[in-house]
Amino acid sequence: MIAVFDDYIKDKTLLTEITNDTLFFSTPGIYKYWTGWWNSKPKNLKHRLIQYIWRDNMPVFFEEQVHGFEYWTGIQSAEDPNYYSHLELHYDDDVNYRKQTGKKMFPLYGCVYYPPGLTFTGGDLLIYTEGEENSPEVIKTLPNRLVIFEPGKVVHGVSEVTSGTRKAIAINMWGQEPWSLKNGYIIEE
Repeated sequence: MIAVFDDYIKDKTLLTEITNDTLFFSTPGIYKYWTGWWNSKPKNLKHRLIQYIWRDNMPVFFEEQVHGFEYWTGIQSAEDPNYYSHLELHYDDDVNYRKQTGKKMFPLYGCVYYPPGLTFTGGDLLIYTEGEENSPEVIKTLPNRLVIFEPGKVVHGVSEVTSGTRKAIAINMWGQEPWSLKNGYIIEE
């Protein structure tokens, strides 16, 4: 399942806050976790975005029991040597659990949100719904676009950014507490 929604955030205040927040992408690759609005009010802009997507404006119906949300930002750049220009093919899973036990633990669903205001070429989201031996679904990174899919079930990655810098926030919905959360590998906010 892949669902793509353009011009996703309609709340102009939230959209402006995300666009103007200079710290929103300041910690790329740092995994954080929120146990959701049913346990605590949103503490930051990323929590508000999660609530906006998964509670207030979810265009797809889910029946699963939810424990919480793992989230992180990502940056790929053709110009900044501090970042890779692409993202290797992978499944989303609890990496530390897999390394410790040899077993896998996956999120229920995930989404990627692309904020407005960035100029770059390349950086498409590649989702291999029919396996790595077949061509991927190619989803263009467009401003204010939300992509929902099952990142624990399908291989995915990001094609090379050939100019500029691509930024996104990824949010995974977990049905059970990730091993990495209870063992201190993911920061709970």
